[in-house]
Amino acid sequence: MANTGHDWGAWAFVQESASNWDADALADNATDTSDPITVDIKSAIIIGMAFAEDNTGAIDGVVTVFILGENDIAYEETTIGNPVKFQVTPVQNDTVHIQFSIDPRDYHLFKIAVLNESGQELAVSCKIKTADIPVAA
Repeated sequence: MANTGHDWGAWAFVQESASNWDADALADNATDTSDPITVDIKSAIIIGMAFAEDNTGAIDGVVTVFILGENDIAYEETTIGNPVKFQVTPVQNDTVHIQFSIDPRDYHLFKIAVLNESGQELAVSCKIKTADIPVAA
């Protein structure tokens, strides 16, 4: 029987304001939100993010990453309700890389939002990689 495991595609930048979310400057106490991401007919999705600080000053807080689901009426919001979220601590003069997955059984459409409360401007990047399960031959 043929292999029917995950067939991973290539990494691709998440779109944010219709452009690649690639080292976008995010000021302290500001939020960036991606364009909608679909996992329709995907078996798995990985999200990779990078938070870079250019040695401007000391880090005194965290970055909060939100997964904002869509419920056929609207997307969840960062300040209302209880969307899935977690925190990352940036490092002065370094880049912190993270990776996490989204279960396509839990989301059809979603957005990623980042709230920077680190005390410094950060360069933020976000990529996704999706997989399908091919039909057995």
